Amino acid sequence: MKSVKVGVLGTTHVHTATYLRCLIRNEAAEIVGIYDNDNGGNARTFAEANGLSMRHSAEEVLALRPDFVLICTENTRHIEMFRHAANARTDILCEKPLATTVADLDEMLSVSQKNSIKLMTSFPNRYIHSYRSAKQAYHSGRLGRLLGVKATNKGEMPGGWFVEPTLSGGGCVMDHTVHVADLMNHLLGSSPVSVRAVCSRRLYDTLTVEDVALVSFLYPDGIFVTLDSSWSRTRAFPYARDLTLRLFGDRGSASVDYFAESNKLYSNERGAFWSYYGEDKDQMMIDDIIAAYQSGGDFPITGLDGYRSAMVAIAAYRSLEEKREVRISELGGIF
Repeated sequence: MKSVKVGVLGTTHVHTATYLRCLIRNEAAEIVGIYDNDNGGNARTFAEANGLSMRHSAEEVLALRPDFVLICTENTRHIEMFRHAANARTDILCEKPLATTVADLDEMLSVSQKNSIKLMTSFPNRYIHSYRSAKQAYHSGRLGRLLGVKATNKGEMPGGWFVEPTLSGGGCVMDHTVHVADLMNHLLGSSPVSVRAVCSRRLYDTLTVEDVALVSFLYPDGIFVTLDSSWSRTRAFPYARDLTLRLFGDRGSASVDYFAESNKLYSNERGAFWSYYGEDKDQMMIDDIIAAYQSGGDFPITGLDGYRSAMVAIAAYRSLEEKREVRISELGGIF
């Protein structure tokens, strides 16, 4: 079995621990080094907890010639780590959103294509079996002509750098819109033509970013998608997040509820809560990437997918600022 070498650039994203776990579980994956420029704090913790080698620069990790690097920094620092990896002609798996500005998105796509660097955005929700079943139902014609989609991707307010716009690029819109935008783009095989967003700060007075949001996007064939991407899962909720889709066709409908596979538990210490027992979409994504390297295939998800979903979030902020529907074409961009 061919070993696939992986480097880690950045450890501040909450999904870092998840992806490390998935890589460690895959017998073909070898994590050659981990680095972050936070003076060793997060990187050292992860390295010591998982028996990994902490490195002191991105170049030190890249000198070990990994097959690809995993970028898990704050959102606005993705471009920084991308440049390190691109200079070394190393393939990249980048946490979402791929970038928070059109200029950064353009650079990442153009440089990776020019230099034949594989660039993938982390979208594990594509692996959810209920989403795949709904997609199959739609494409088989069982739903008839799709009229619209009602979606939610709510979560808890994560705090930390997620609420610092210079690091996050925004609030709940930047955090949660791109996942559903990617699922819709993947389902429909196209990108939205326009976006309208209504956002506010309602739940957390100390924030400088939005914590509640309703984002609507319209596709070329008239399909209308509404998304609640709010940080509205407070401590009172038995689970910290959700992901739901309701597809409405003129012959039928289909529902996706990712966290429905949960048991309700009662604990003297925690009270009542839901315990998720369903599939591990993150493991499926990581395993798919490793298998692609072993077979000589391409990444299962592309940088262009990440580009198109990030443009939806960027358009939402333009809509919020100008209080109107914004066409994606108004943002410019070269892809």
